This record gives sequence, structure tokens and C-alpha cells, in this order.
Amino acid sequence: MKLEPSTLVTLYEINLDKKIDGARYFFHAGENGYGGPIQYQGNEYYYHPITVQGFNYVEKELPRPTLTADNTDSFFSLKTRFFDDFIGYEFVRIRTFVKFLSNANFPNNVNPFGTGTEESFPNETYVINKKMSENSKQISFELTSPLDKEGGEIPSRKVVFNVCQWRYRHAEGCGYNAAPVANSQNVLFVNPPTQDNANPPSVLGNDFRPGGLQIRNRGEYNSQTIYSRGDYVSISPDAENDPTQIFMCVQNNTQDIQPGSDKTRWVEDACSKNIAGCRLRFGGLESANDGGLPFGGFPGSWPK
Repeated sequence: MKLEPSTLVTLYEINLDKKIDGARYFFHAGENGYGGPIQYQGNEYYYHPITVQGFNYVEKELPRPTLTADNTDSFFSLKTRFFDDFIGYEFVRIRTFVKFLSNANFPNNVNPFGTGTEESFPNETYVINKKMSENSKQISFELTSPLDKEGGEIPSRKVVFNVCQWRYRHAEGCGYNAAPVANSQNVLFVNPPTQDNANPPSVLGNDFRPGGLQIRNRGEYNSQTIYSRGDYVSISPDAENDPTQIFMCVQNNTQDIQPGSDKTRWVEDACSKNIAGCRLRFGGLESANDGGLPFGGFPGSWPK
């Protein structure tokens, strides 16, 4: 690599998260005749002969660069078979100067221009839109801006009148995280008497009501614990981004029966995904002055 402080170094990444979580390809084009690896921000970028052209903006049009890569070793041909021609995969261009590279890229691990802060221009992110050509010598792809949604729909959420699209009990959904309320059919676990002193149907029965038996939070489910009617437990998610599930025990002497496996003993606290279910949990917020219901549907879209 030429030891010129202002020599531009361009690095490229292909994000493989669509198929392999956390995986990426790191490479550079061998600018200035350098064919070795480049260390940058903890990653190693390998040399592969490529050219990427067409980054300039044209009036009223977003750029659609073309990535052309050497294919004489069939590397890209083999990878396109597994990664579906990389269509929809994120492509990142990073531009920096030699003077900003870390010490690991220089003889004797010393950057002669300073400590190497690994600064760069803002990363440029594109999406691989399509494979344009492929032969034994080279392969090329069209890149598009993430904002360039050919054939996309606006809004990306479907407009549905009375179906909430949020995830129940999820921080990125409605955010409800209090005691269990009702099953998926809006039948309450504990149903207070109506004004005429009638007892409407409830999951736990009439002895669970204000002034009567009370539901009890027993924490995380344990197969060794004996649960009684009115006990509720939590089940932690297997995946990091999934919500915690809450189940209500509806039969006494329940032990070593996994919640969700036997509906005669465990009933899940589940939202019906309609406005009625939202009101059962957030009815006190329905006033516009209180912020309104966190309902993820579009009730105003119902035809008059």
C-alpha cells in the first residue's frame, strides 16, 4: 500500500443477515495495487477484484450503482446459489484515508501518520436489487438506495379497520405489561358484577371478583410447583425479541403441566386484537386528553 496520508481507501461489505444472523462478507478492491487484507474497526477486509460505478446523483433520480466482481474463481457464482443472487441484501461502501487506518496495517505495526483513528466518510448503504449478468469471468449486480422501493406499497402496513397489528406485551408493540386481563375471546379472568348484580361469564368463575378471591402472581413457571386456580405465571421467550407470555391456572392441583400444552388447566392472557380487547386493557386512556388507545389498527378507515 502506498504510504500517502491522503490516499483514499474504499471498503465494501455485504450483510448476510437475511440468511445467516450476524454474518457479513468484507472485501476491498485492491486500490493502488495492494492485494493484502486491510484491518478496519475489528474486521478484516480481503482483496477481491471489483469495480463499483454510478454513485453520482442525477437530478430527480436516486443513483443505481453497478457492482462488477471478478468471477474467475467462481466465488460469487457459488455464493449466489446459496444467497439467492444476493437480491435484497444490504451492500455498504466505506471510504476512508490511509492516515486513518489502524497500526495493524503498517510495517512494524506503526502508522507513520499518527495513531489511526479509523474515521471515515459516512457509510453509504445500498440494497442489491438484481443480478444483471454472470459468466465465467465476471458477475454484475444493480444496487439501489433503500429509499428506492420499486414496486413497493405505501403505507407498508396494511390498512385494516378493526385488527391491531401490534405485538401484545411487547415494548415495540402496545407495551402492556400489567396483570392478565382476558383470553383471546375477550372473556375476562375476573369479571366484576354488572349494575344489576348479575355475574357475566368469566374464565375463573364468580368467586373471583372484587371482594372475593384474588388472582396471584407466581412469577416464572416452575414444573415442580403446585398451582391453584387463580395463579398466573410467566414464560420467558426463546427468542430475544419475542414477548413474555402470561398464563392463568384454571384448575387446582396443577403441577408439571407446561402452560400452553393443556387448555383445560392453563389459559393464556391473549389480546383479541380488536378495539374491545384494547379497551379492556387501556380503557382509561381512550380520551384524547389521555393520549388515546394504543390501538394498532385503522378504525377511521371503516366506510361510512
